[in-house]
Parts: sequence; C-alpha cells; structure tokens
Amino acid sequence: MEKMNQQSSGTDWTIEEECDLCRITYSIYSNFPPMPHAQALNAETGEFFPFDRVREMKSGYAMAEALGYAWACECRGRSQTPPQKLDNAQAFEYTPHAKNGDVVELAGSQGTPRNNQAQNRQTDDVARILRLTPGQSRQLHDEISGQGLGFHEIMERAKDMFNLW
Repeated sequence: MEKMNQQSSGTDWTIEEECDLCRITYSIYSNFPPMPHAQALNAETGEFFPFDRVREMKSGYAMAEALGYAWACECRGRSQTPPQKLDNAQAFEYTPHAKNGDVVELAGSQGTPRNNQAQNRQTDDVARILRLTPGQSRQLHDEISGQGLGFHEIMERAKDMFNLW
C-alpha cells in the first residue's frame, strides 16, 4: 500500500497550516486500502457515495467536505459557519412553575409524583429498569397504590419485594 502525501489545492494555505481535523481526516482515509464496493456517508446530506472517491482526494479538507463535516474545520480563512445559526435567537423568560393544567408533572421536589398517572409511569419505569415480569409489575403496582411514593422509594420497595439487592 503506497503512502499518499497531502497536497495543497491551490488556495492561500499550506499543509502546515491545516487544522487537526483536516490532518487527522487525511491520515485516516488516505491509508485505507482500495474498496471498490464500499460506501461513505455525507453526514450533512445523508447521501452515500463511493468510498474510494474520499480516498483519492488530495487534502484532508476536501475529505472532510465530502464527508459533511468541513464546517468544523479551523484552517485559516476557510472555516464555514456551523449548520445552526443562533445570531437571531431570542431570549425567553423563565417561569419556575407552569401556570396552566396542561403540563403533566412527573415528580415533585422530592421525586414524589403529584398525580396517579405520573406514579404509574414511575412504577412502569422501575419495572422496566429492574426487568420485572408483568406479574411482578402488577404486584408492585398494587403494593404502592395510594401511598404517594417517589421514584427512589418505589425502586427500594421493588428491590425489597423481589430480593433484587
């Protein structure tokens, strides 16, 4: 396998001025053996293309551009704007408590749910985490019903009931 040398594409930068992203990209992809049937993925567009096309490129920047992450390049004078522009972002006002009844609150400050649906979800989560059978899940639900237990208390109760310590 021949060692390929990175070449300038004729812009105002030199190989020594390439950022780590471009250098590492080139060192990885240029050393791959020929793979005529392999496909590469452009991360920005989601499109696949022949992998050998990446291997044949003359610089790490060209490879990063083909693979869809050239926006992260820090080479002098070439960095692009990241895909998400936040310069027009508007601040929002934080409100600590929901003012309407549309929000389903999962837990209070101590992990104690304030409604039956939230406690059922917490019980289901505990059953899933501990990999309880449907019968054990039902037993746990019956055991804690109406007690207003929080997530950690439900977890402890389940571990006690089914000897899962």
